[in-house]
Amino acid sequence: MQKQKKNYVPTINGVPMGTLNAATNFTTDFIEFPESTPWSVQVEAWAGVDAGTPTITILCSNVQAGDYVEYDSLSTNVDLTVSSNRAIYDSIFAPRFMKIQYVSGSSVGTFKLTVSK
Repeated sequence: MQKQKKNYVPTINGVPMGTLNAATNFTTDFIEFPESTPWSVQVEAWAGVDAGTPTITILCSNVQAGDYVEYDSLSTNVDLTVSSNRAIYDSIFAPRFMKIQYVSGSSVGTFKLTVSK
């Protein structure tokens, strides 16, 4: 039987992320990937996001409290004004830890993030 994907709610400073303010930059707490596994990050409920150039970057590390670096060029500074860019995924995630960095680029509105692994 194939393993089922699970959705995870990312946190910021230990607080689960609900609806996010598109005007506020943030980096999530780490998300642990104990096994190399397919994953996806989806930006949802894109409501009233207007102006600016919001971007998202997937960061990774093999050490929980270590330095986090950009995962790869396809998941770095991804332009969220393009609707097809709002789902980022890969068939395997070899690093142990992931963080999601969002830069508002002077945007306004709200959105949600969903992580599946």
